[in-house]
Amino acid sequence: MISIQRATATDLPAIVAIYNQAIPLQIVTDDAKLISINSRLSWFQQFDNTHPLFVAKDNNQVCGWVALEYFFAHPAYQHSAEIAIYIDQAHQHQGLGQTLLAYIDRQITASLPLKTVVAYVYERNLASQHLFTKCGYKKWGSLPQIAKINHELRTLIIFGKHFN
Repeated sequence: MISIQRATATDLPAIVAIYNQAIPLQIVTDDAKLISINSRLSWFQQFDNTHPLFVAKDNNQVCGWVALEYFFAHPAYQHSAEIAIYIDQAHQHQGLGQTLLAYIDRQITASLPLKTVVAYVYERNLASQHLFTKCGYKKWGSLPQIAKINHELRTLIIFGKHFN
């Protein structure tokens, strides 16, 4: 049975391990090399009661995570978040992404002060594009050839969702 809860420091090694699974795919993240737990400490410490990080656990093992990161460091954007979602390879294609995004929707409508969530997805990452679309996110635009990864320019697609 899958449970979802706020991430704690003891979850960070699993969070990093799941993120590192995505790096070799070269369609999900900007990173070309595996990251370390220490390199993610300041990232982890940014999460708070308004912009939380949640983990999904299966038999008390982290199998996915979803983060609501600060969108932009200006007070005008305090009600906005950038979402990141990563699922352990062994748990992909089982509906966990939809479960986590539905959980985020419930958290936002129940208690989080967020009104807008934005997702950045590379054009080749069709699975994430499908997931966000299926979960009610709309394509808001794209940033053509904005990132250079492995000597190739990549387009970033912007998805977004408003909450009342």
